[in-house]
Amino acid sequence: MKSAIASAAQLAMDVIWNLKAHSPASATGEKPKIVAHRGAWNHTTNIENTMQAFKRAQELGAWAIEFDVRFTKDNIPIINHDLDLRRYHRRDEKITDLTFKELRKLAPAVPTLEEVLALKNLHHLIEIKTPINQDQQNTLVQQLSHLKPTQDYHLLTLSPDLVRHHSALPEAAWMLVGELNLTPFVKLSLERGYCGVAGHYLGMTKKCLDQLRNKNQKTGAGFTPTKNLLNREHARGVDWVFTNHLDKLV
Repeated sequence: MKSAIASAAQLAMDVIWNLKAHSPASATGEKPKIVAHRGAWNHTTNIENTMQAFKRAQELGAWAIEFDVRFTKDNIPIINHDLDLRRYHRRDEKITDLTFKELRKLAPAVPTLEEVLALKNLHHLIEIKTPINQDQQNTLVQQLSHLKPTQDYHLLTLSPDLVRHHSALPEAAWMLVGELNLTPFVKLSLERGYCGVAGHYLGMTKKCLDQLRNKNQKTGAGFTPTKNLLNREHARGVDWVFTNHLDKLV
């Protein structure tokens, strides 16, 4: 029920903030950097966090794709938002209980991190969902070794404590992700020299933007459902705009 109320409130705010027209970015200025959150997907034919969704985002011209990394029982990094396969793959098994071979048989649409990183001309925003052990960290480092941190990819987390526990991963590549109250995330990012902070566009206040920009840190705002709200965020100076509606923004 809480989730439904929160979703309804967000939709209402989207409608309210969309009532005012916002001018598009100047043709001579830098274009907004659009992040396809879990790819370019829908709930039926093109599901989230799949190669089909990521390739569609690539075709539509997204600057970046955001995706969620989890590990199988045999420590293969794969892309899936949830702990289990129930929501989109109609399976109750938890990913950590399956070997990669078993996972691929049950849910062949679930891609590996290696497959996604092979996509060209896309920035990768890699969300780490849960603590990962040293072997898993080493696997991530190895698979990311052909890419440059901050230039080719960033790491995202909703749990700031995770950064300190993952010392094998480049600290400057981490972006902290919050929702509406972004003040503690901004404070922490500035203190520790992380990449920056992302959150709901209502929580990314002018104060947060100014504090992060003054230290040359990145700012991200989501989730913009219309081109008009994309223009608003770009006019405010937000670096990255996350969306679940890429087809409506490009």
